[in-house]
Amino acid sequence: MTGKNHMLFGAALSFYVLPKLGISTNIITTAAASVGALVPDIDHPGSKINKIMLPVKNRLGKMMIYSGIGSFLIYKYKGVNSLVFLGIIMIIIGLSHHRSFTHSILGTILLSVVSFMVLQNYLSYNLIIAFITGIISHLMADYLTKQGIELFYPVSNKNYKFFITFSSGGTAESLLSLIFIFMIIKNFLVSV
Repeated sequence: MTGKNHMLFGAALSFYVLPKLGISTNIITTAAASVGALVPDIDHPGSKINKIMLPVKNRLGKMMIYSGIGSFLIYKYKGVNSLVFLGIIMIIIGLSHHRSFTHSILGTILLSVVSFMVLQNYLSYNLIIAFITGIISHLMADYLTKQGIELFYPVSNKNYKFFITFSSGGTAESLLSLIFIFMIIKNFLVSV
């Protein structure tokens, strides 16, 4: 799924998940879910996030930058658990391939935990939960694609996918994006 459609799905999903968790939806929580929906693709050198973060947009550049940042965090902040944990995650992201660690159950749990640990000093609980909802939405969306995801990485490199799939960037994804836009507009109109 493309980055913009991950953002749309993250936003649309937040309208259904957050109220069930007692969190009201608004433009801020929706934006947090949209940004969170981009995070799992940090393992791809050409992702929306990496277009900003990486001066060299190839696998070697991704590996060097993320492993370097991770090593720096571990060395510099060895007494700060959240930053050491973030450093370890950054190294794993630097070394992993697309749709593996960040698209697995283990990766999602660890990304969610580290997001909570790092962001709790800067964002409200509601925004962090919205952000994590976006992360989870990413896996749900990629699970529907023909490529699938390595759901049980690192135990297994097998790609898992739903029995009905679509091609990333194809016509079905474009139709889904229209549905997501409709859902978002509908929910914003209802909340006004």
